[in-house]
Amino acid sequence: MLRTIVISVLFSFHLVAIAQEQKLYLFITADSLKQGVKDQDGHFVIPADHPTVGYWSDGELIAESILDFYGMPAHQAFDFDSLQAAYTANTTYDRQGKILYHPFFFDNGADYIREGARRFVDVNTKKMGLVHPYGKILIPARYDFVEPLESGYVRVYNGVKRKVEAGGEHWSIVPDPLKKYETFVLNKDGEKVVGKVADAADTPVELWRDSLHYPSYYTVTNKKEQKLLARIQQDPHVQKIFMGEGAPYCILERPTSGFPYYVIGQVKQFTPDYILVDQEGQLYHFDYYKPKMPLKAYLALNKGLE
Repeated sequence: MLRTIVISVLFSFHLVAIAQEQKLYLFITADSLKQGVKDQDGHFVIPADHPTVGYWSDGELIAESILDFYGMPAHQAFDFDSLQAAYTANTTYDRQGKILYHPFFFDNGADYIREGARRFVDVNTKKMGLVHPYGKILIPARYDFVEPLESGYVRVYNGVKRKVEAGGEHWSIVPDPLKKYETFVLNKDGEKVVGKVADAADTPVELWRDSLHYPSYYTVTNKKEQKLLARIQQDPHVQKIFMGEGAPYCILERPTSGFPYYVIGQVKQFTPDYILVDQEGQLYHFDYYKPKMPLKAYLALNKGLE
């Protein structure tokens, strides 16, 4: 009984954090064809420009920090050529209704957040880049195609086009004979990195689709941070979040004045789960979409504590 009370109290704190912000509600038009977002006073924050595709229902309180909607706003369009590798069908907003970016269309929806970043498409140039979930451009949209972030690196391509496989469901990229083909690897900071053939001690990262090796992007030399990662690695509650994944834990983001937390996650994973660590060493579950929640409370509500 006591455990139930404690969990309820912790979850209430989570809801209070949401309530302290401007309350947002999904709005669906009378013909059920379009949806948008209104605030608690009934004013539109996001116009009802988007098709009614998604997981929210009419009038639902929206807790998300960023909002992925299917389709373009009324004043924008994306002229898609079937040969283009870059394609978007989504718009990402912040809670004030500002358009942050248009995520790459992947796996029937907006591109996943991976290692604290995701791919996006410039609707004007039809080029791809890499963006932080909250809108900071990490790699400008200058490329025909960008592979998913992997161990702090992305492979980018120019001079490629889309090739649809038999049946029409799957596609791949191939060199476009009418353009100059080039491909190279960038780190998360947008810097070009050249891999090595030898598996040397200073180049431990081997990328997918690549037989070369690269320096470890997420290497930690600070002793305090090394102890933090060791603690995370051994924490049984963290292990419940990343159960069976096997990939190493990495510091993906460090504290800033606007976001005073370490963001810790795993490489080579599409997992939506991250761990936040505050200045007092407290652990929180985090997924970039919703407010943080104390880790133990999250586990109790979603996976169960023994």
